[in-house]
Amino acid sequence: MSQATFSPSEAVPEGGTSGDFDKDRERMHRQMLSSVSHDLKTPLASIIGSLEVFERMKDKLQGAQKDELVKVALQEAYRLDNFITNILDMAKLDNGLVKPRHEAAEVSAVVRDCLLRLNHRLRHSTVNVKSTGTLDIATDAPLLTRAVCLILDNAVKYGGTPSVIDIEYGRKDDHIGFISIADNGRGIAQSQLGLIFNKYTRFAKEDQQNAGTGLGLAIARSIMNLLHGDVTAANQSNGSAILTITFPV
Repeated sequence: MSQATFSPSEAVPEGGTSGDFDKDRERMHRQMLSSVSHDLKTPLASIIGSLEVFERMKDKLQGAQKDELVKVALQEAYRLDNFITNILDMAKLDNGLVKPRHEAAEVSAVVRDCLLRLNHRLRHSTVNVKSTGTLDIATDAPLLTRAVCLILDNAVKYGGTPSVIDIEYGRKDDHIGFISIADNGRGIAQSQLGLIFNKYTRFAKEDQQNAGTGLGLAIARSIMNLLHGDVTAANQSNGSAILTITFPV
């Protein structure tokens, strides 16, 4: 991960007047709308462009060229769906509309479900899964799965090229379970470790395919708070990032 570029959830510095606060809030609101609008329009433009080329030149294109255009349109449709889902999820969480239902669940099933759901995102990644044993818990499995998937998707975005992702799960002690997801990217700047879970915090990267609404990690932490757990971030000894979900057992 590289430097954070925007985070309207940061507090206004002390000593500012109410007028300054209003101006800051208005500025951040405009930036947020600009960011979200850009992230929605970018994949939509790619979808339209690919399908227009397909429609206009379908009689002249080779089979492989047609397949590539359809592939690009589908990938961008996945991105667009993900952006919209994140925005809706954050709105529900902010308004207290998400009510967890705790039932028996198995952590290995949660991890497998995430790998299946993100199969299209993981095509060019190497994923290693390590377990310290069976872990049965009482939780809202769909919500936990959503949080893990968001963190796994983040590892794909900010991992190396190609990305190598290490997933480990088990117990920290008798009462706490964990799922850790480590990537092979450049890690998180120390000054940014406290910001990455803020809403609309984005991280600049040369590959614009990694741009996003900056809601994924904020949603993951909000979900884990509902499940009486947490999400933390750190850098490993090799400099790459590792994010860890913890939850009661």
